Amino acid sequence: MTAAIYAARRMMKALVISKNIGGQVIWASDIKNYPGIEFIGGVDLINKMSQQVKNLGVDIKTEEIKKISKNSDSSFLVETGKNSYSAKTIIIAMGLESKKLNLDRENELTGRGISYCANCDGPLFKGKNVAVVGGGNAALDAAEVMSKIAEKVYLIYRKSKLKAFETMILAVKNKSNVEIILSSEIKEIIGNEKLEKLKIISNISQKSRELDADGLFIEIGYQPKTDVVADLVERDSLGQVVVDLNGKTSCDGIFAAGDVTQSEFKQIIIGCGQGAVAALSAYKYLQTKE
Repeated sequence: MTAAIYAARRMMKALVISKNIGGQVIWASDIKNYPGIEFIGGVDLINKMSQQVKNLGVDIKTEEIKKISKNSDSSFLVETGKNSYSAKTIIIAMGLESKKLNLDRENELTGRGISYCANCDGPLFKGKNVAVVGGGNAALDAAEVMSKIAEKVYLIYRKSKLKAFETMILAVKNKSNVEIILSSEIKEIIGNEKLEKLKIISNISQKSRELDADGLFIEIGYQPKTDVVADLVERDSLGQVVVDLNGKTSCDGIFAAGDVTQSEFKQIIIGCGQGAVAALSAYKYLQTKE
């Protein structure tokens, strides 16, 4: 969104294509670290950004990109399956997608008790027992959100120490209906038509126990889905797009910004800043080329 804003302000003809506008930001319930805005929900922030982009005359297409290829004249062809678009430059800002536990029945019961978005699906579990797996900011945010909705919340993490911000850890520890289970992993998902129980095992004692759970929110991190540009740009061992300080990739005309890059810190404000840099770099690239 920020890249589109800066591209429009440079009078570039820009188009935003995404299968889900907002990405991870819409999953954030309480955003309290965005400068100038003391508090805002993720959905509200994205709606404001989207409207700002549209007000600048930038089109937003809700489509999934299937293929990107480079033409002989150094322009690019973007194909979504529905439509094809040509562009002189491309900014890759597709963010990350949720990682999975890769357990039996995980895919089958997704949407039937298993979710990757507490802010999206949390209200469905009012007064019920739920579990959150993960130890980072996303997991702690999900646990805090569900503590206000569910009867009981289990926070399960495979390591001995949570890795989220200290303020988030303290907030969750102060919730009387949240039980934090460290050094443990989910080994089995139990349920027929819907999730019923979780079997967890201690990584220290190797003892197992079953938890009654109507819901499971998987918050173990994210991974880039960058296969669509695998033949065009350099990626690191994690599949992240490698960029320089100006957002330039190994392919002339392609820039990248945000969580999809090798930047260590994945934060909204960093993604926004990198989006602005990528757009300005794309503008400079076109000016130099012309």
